[in-house]
Amino acid sequence: MPWQQHRSTARTKAITVRLGEPLWRTVGRRRLHLSVPADASVHDVLEILRAHYPSLTVLFTDEGRRRYRLFVNAVLVAWEGAAHRSVQDGDTLYIFPPAVGGREEWPPLERAFFARDTVAVARALLGCYLVREYAGNLLVGRIIETEAYVGPEDKASHAAVGRTDRNAVMFGPPGHAYVYLIYGMHHCLNVVTEAAGYPAAVLIRALEPIAGVEIMRNHRQGRPLEELTNGPAKVCQAFAIDRRLNGHDLCQGHVLWIAPGPSVPSEAIATGPRVGVRGDERAVTIPWRFALRGHRGVSRPYPWSSSRRNGSRARSGATTSPHNPSLPSSSSPESP
Repeated sequence: MPWQQHRSTARTKAITVRLGEPLWRTVGRRRLHLSVPADASVHDVLEILRAHYPSLTVLFTDEGRRRYRLFVNAVLVAWEGAAHRSVQDGDTLYIFPPAVGGREEWPPLERAFFARDTVAVARALLGCYLVREYAGNLLVGRIIETEAYVGPEDKASHAAVGRTDRNAVMFGPPGHAYVYLIYGMHHCLNVVTEAAGYPAAVLIRALEPIAGVEIMRNHRQGRPLEELTNGPAKVCQAFAIDRRLNGHDLCQGHVLWIAPGPSVPSEAIATGPRVGVRGDERAVTIPWRFALRGHRGVSRPYPWSSSRRNGSRARSGATTSPHNPSLPSSSSPESP
């Protein structure tokens, strides 16, 4: 049988299949190790499974396609695209029912929410919920800290250097995810704003974990609750967000999206300069960082601290800015 040995050869690939409820009970195992042909697609893997486990024939019916979703390494694969999605050596194919709650409980924000002034969006995102479907589970976090990056004239923004392959998503339509890598190892999630062609985005700096906390904790190597998502790179690590979600449409309500939350009154919002940025005087002083005042899940340094109000930015051990990693930073709150 193809799962009796989990090793690859020149003609095969070794992959793992994980089954959710109630599929695994019909098979008797939650996890299967398969050796599949080197050119196998997701559809081919499903055919192999059906051949050895007749109970999995349900996956080839309309009912099965309504009841289950396919993920390769936590990235959603549409049923109609399964024949065109190849699997690679070491991949994991998840076959799970939709996450409990999902789009019905957490409806996505409409595109019009993002197609407006970036600073207004950064403020309005406070209290909203970042939602992630991950291997049949739902990860949810309340947004408690953001930063706005607005146009090519903003010297702290990636857009200051013009359009590149890296920042191209910023120039696209609003409501899409702009995910980039910093330090060669950490990811940051931004939400594109304003009209297509104008490069602007909001960085999601911190969340309050709401659902899927144990999964987040596993992703963060067992860190305590208050340290799971108190920084932009920590958010991405906890929510399994990486460059594969760069350009993802956040308004579709699958894989990754933002759901509305109760509005936050002005008196509950702290503002201040963005963390660790450099550029011209405007870039380093403009108060485009927004956070829930007094919330200890906000990344450090807290925007309501006296040092931030007094404009103190000098610290030792410079790293880089999370939105402009080519520029030195005064702190590293995004590092996991």
